[in-house]
Amino acid sequence: MRKGLLIGTMVFLIAALTACGGNKAANNDANKGTNADSNQTAVTEKGEYVDGTYKASYDRKDVRNWIAYVEITVKDGKVEKAYYDYTNEDGKLRTNDEGYTTAFKNANKMTPREAFDQLGENLVKVQVADKVDVVSGATHSSRNFNELAAAALEKAKAGDTSEATVHLYDDGTYKVEADAFDDHGWKPFVELVVKDNKIESVDFNYVNEEGKLKTDDAEYKAAMEPKSGTYPQKYTEELEKQLIEKQLIGDVDVVSGATTSSNNFHALVEYALDDMAEVGDTSTKAIKIEE
Repeated sequence: MRKGLLIGTMVFLIAALTACGGNKAANNDANKGTNADSNQTAVTEKGEYVDGTYKASYDRKDVRNWIAYVEITVKDGKVEKAYYDYTNEDGKLRTNDEGYTTAFKNANKMTPREAFDQLGENLVKVQVADKVDVVSGATHSSRNFNELAAAALEKAKAGDTSEATVHLYDDGTYKVEADAFDDHGWKPFVELVVKDNKIESVDFNYVNEEGKLKTDDAEYKAAMEPKSGTYPQKYTEELEKQLIEKQLIGDVDVVSGATTSSNNFHALVEYALDDMAEVGDTSTKAIKIEE
């Protein structure tokens, strides 16, 4: 509200100083004057990013032991190109993995490299990570690309070329179970807790229709132990301990005498991490487990 010449002069000076500051948000707020309009046009034409190369990657390997990363080049204030891939501890690229490439191409009629290049090309077109369309057949990679690209572009806004590290897993409790009871009347489940972006605890067990846990079934133990050398209470604890210590389901070994349960554990944990913890989905899920 104007109450006099002095206040009017102050408003004019503040608007002029804001327009000269180069801050896009501030310019939008002060775009009522001719100077602000002119400055806003200049910022839009130049782009909102500082020229340079910006990289973002996840803080840990995924369930397949790969780390996704993106590298973005900014020129004249805009995204000029974006490269996306996965690497492992040996420095190899996932797009050079013949097995992965063959399986991906058979399923999607394109190679992973072609799919990932589409994501980069889309980013160049739209210039904003959350507007990049999902590439058909590469839903999971598209999700990772968008998250990593957003982190890299935040760095680009400030001209900070240090690598951005993104947490792969969100803190929370994730529970997933089989969608049906097996031939012996048991249903496997996993409840996994992520805290401070690490797997803090995991509970693996089986439940029957009466709600009884397999680890509490004395008759099952008595029948299994002499034949297999292990039993539910023992092998579930071994699998859980391995996961907590190694933090990677791909590094968890099959327990001798409990191959089926070890495979069930792998399938449930992979889903909990890959499809739930990566997006912070804490609703209970039921999945089909192949025998």
